[in-house]
Amino acid sequence: MSCLAFALVTIAGCGDSRPPPELGLALARAFRTPEVAGCTYASPVVVAPSAGAELLVIATTDGVVAAYDADGAARWNITLPAATGNRAWVGATPAVIDDHWIVVAWQETVATGEDRGRHQVAVLDAATGALDPAFPILTLAATAPAPGGGTVDFLAANNFSRAQLVHARRAGDTLGVVYVSFGNLRDIQPWHGWVFELDLDAWQARGSDAAIASSLVTTPEADCGPPGDSGADDMLCGGGVWAPSGPTLVPRGDDYELWITTGNGLLDLPRGQLANSVIRTGRGLAVDPACSAACDAFDILAPAEACMASCANLFMPRLAAGDPALAPPQGRCDGLSFLACYAKLDLDLGASTPAVATTASGREVGILPAKDGAVYLFDAQHLGTMLQRFPLREFCGSNGGTCTANYAGTMVTQPEIAMIDGAPVAIVPTFYFDRTNPAGVVGLDLVEDAAGPRLRERWSAPARDASEAVERFREQTGRAVVIDDADHGPQVVIADPDDSGGRVYLIDAATGAIRDRGALDGPGRKYVRPAVVGARAFIPSCVGGPDRGMLPGSSHLEGWDLVTR
Repeated sequence: MSCLAFALVTIAGCGDSRPPPELGLALARAFRTPEVAGCTYASPVVVAPSAGAELLVIATTDGVVAAYDADGAARWNITLPAATGNRAWVGATPAVIDDHWIVVAWQETVATGEDRGRHQVAVLDAATGALDPAFPILTLAATAPAPGGGTVDFLAANNFSRAQLVHARRAGDTLGVVYVSFGNLRDIQPWHGWVFELDLDAWQARGSDAAIASSLVTTPEADCGPPGDSGADDMLCGGGVWAPSGPTLVPRGDDYELWITTGNGLLDLPRGQLANSVIRTGRGLAVDPACSAACDAFDILAPAEACMASCANLFMPRLAAGDPALAPPQGRCDGLSFLACYAKLDLDLGASTPAVATTASGREVGILPAKDGAVYLFDAQHLGTMLQRFPLREFCGSNGGTCTANYAGTMVTQPEIAMIDGAPVAIVPTFYFDRTNPAGVVGLDLVEDAAGPRLRERWSAPARDASEAVERFREQTGRAVVIDDADHGPQVVIADPDDSGGRVYLIDAATGAIRDRGALDGPGRKYVRPAVVGARAFIPSCVGGPDRGMLPGSSHLEGWDLVTR
């Protein structure tokens, strides 16, 4: 009998070529909540409105926001407001402010479809779930000038908020700001990436008209081609900010930076078009790529290395010196440049978010997985300095496989950083839309030698030669979380969704040994990062829902404990 036949496997290492570590840990489900209406695109968040009373909060595509205590008992449940016949579709993970407020963004959508009429943001009281009257509901709007004339408007029907909301505070702030980011569904033109900076202090003091402190459009281009066309494989407009993990917040003393990863579209520095890049900005969302004159004659198909390497505040993905050209199966990119191949296969960089790590010598770096199967390592002080392009996964359909979704790539995540013996290990989940190539969770050491920082594979779980590595992690997977166990060190928890039954994994962060597997009571949900309180992980599951071809969907929350065998 294979490992897949068991509902809860308690022998660590089943389907894994490494022996289990000593003094094993196991998974045990603590509870399962009843279903609520709507699918969980958003990850659960933890809030503690009173000392020692953590609440787990989920938000759904039907506008339900529900809170449970750490044992799964329901505490409160609200439905966000929407006009008759519509629903409040929450796609973005909410932000928690001082354990007192929860900031939620949603798109008001027709009840049985995805047509969007407006995008709104509200602040909830974390103890009760009630809309806080001190923060009147905000409807987002913005207009930006386009190069050469005209304007770019924030269009409700062509935007979708999926990226996690980010809360930031600097010296002098009371509550600080929240960033709400947008891409689109299926990249229907005209579409752009947008980020809004919402000033919580101004919102509370002067109402919703004062809440929008600034906004950023990543591709301020007025001409996006025929409205209604898909721009997924065009190099035009675009630049969606849609990574489920949201922009990266990088603290800088009393201030901070915001790293925004953008999706496919037009990358043209002289025109201010910043698709397929990582943008460094901060309070006010001003953007200055700080590139040299080598970028003046910019080639949108094949930017010069001297240009890309010169940009202090912009990272552009590319091949490293000596790398072969991108070569997906069936010659799909034969004769195409790197960025032209990105466009053809919809390999938008914006699917993932960089993690920040520090080497043993104190050098700070960014670690960014990409749909193209590589993990990019770049300098955190000078983003244009690419330190390494580390190929981690081959293209979907390689080795004779049949790829059913080339556009999906192999990674949509943000690395989790585990500290092993004082050194960082980046935890990166991978997946495939084929039934041939092994996938799973990978641990990458961040090492440093005379040549500088670099990544090195430490482990892959399941092992690459294990049948489980092909049987699981098909289609999109979840995001990982690290739990530091006092006796066993850092442990990785990840839920791998599947319509026939999701699975939760417990993986030793030092060795990659799979300590245990548990069967979710449902399919799980792609892109979701488990929430953690103590040694308990909280994982939502979605049955049906908008992108499963069934409406309406429903969701529940499960609690899973790390227990000693």
